[in-house]
Amino acid sequence: MLKLGHIVYSNCFPVHAGIVTKKIPFPFKIVEGIPTELNRLLAEGGVDVSPSSSIEYAVHAGRYLILPGFSITSRNRVMSIILQSRVPMSELDNRTVALTSASATSVLLLRILLELQSGVSPRFFLYEQGVEDPFGQADAILTIGDLALKKSKTSDFPYVYDLGEVWHEFTGLPFVFALWQVNYKKNIDKELSVLYDILVQSKAYGLSHLLTLANEHAFRFGIPPETLIEYWSAFSYDLGESEQKGLKAFYGYAAEIGAIETAPDLKFWRKEK
Repeated sequence: MLKLGHIVYSNCFPVHAGIVTKKIPFPFKIVEGIPTELNRLLAEGGVDVSPSSSIEYAVHAGRYLILPGFSITSRNRVMSIILQSRVPMSELDNRTVALTSASATSVLLLRILLELQSGVSPRFFLYEQGVEDPFGQADAILTIGDLALKKSKTSDFPYVYDLGEVWHEFTGLPFVFALWQVNYKKNIDKELSVLYDILVQSKAYGLSHLLTLANEHAFRFGIPPETLIEYWSAFSYDLGESEQKGLKAFYGYAAEIGAIETAPDLKFWRKEK
């Protein structure tokens, strides 16, 4: 039986809404986790398909196929990938920046923006968000997901940056945070075709019922319905030409700063006709 990864943050919910709410029959297994957990499970074969960090595809070039038509992409601002800083980003050279261990893509995005846009080289350390409090140790802190959506400004960290917005200012492109990736084996094509059709239906259901979903599931995330609507509306959940252009730019910059060897080609799973 195929196993589908499901990001527990609210950003993934519109695509999987039809499945999670049982509006659409689902004969496979759902495995929930934060992005880095799902990345690990995908690599280990603990899930067969998952919305996983976009950088995972590049780090494991050749291992995965991309499920066409699905992504979690910020068109401009993202609202949930936030850097709080004591000083402007351009003044973070040799200062301490705390990086959440929950997302590989967001960490690399921040590195690109700091090193290539701002021209600074901070000192980084990892922390477990929601468990550890790095405020006393860091000059800037990266927080992601629903926790970032709920964070309020503090006078100690007056500079607040939405990394989707900063990326868009830097490149003029959307930013792809997650791709639905397949740890492909030839014997799963039949089940994969069924799963793909279900995902298409689930996404169509979710995107056409955002208001209802926000009102009925705000408690699930602890986020007000109006904030969820605003948040979900900031995303593209497609993987068309503009999203792919943004993704290729990200991989190019990742290679430029040495995070990956080369920018990989985008290889898609194709449903047999």
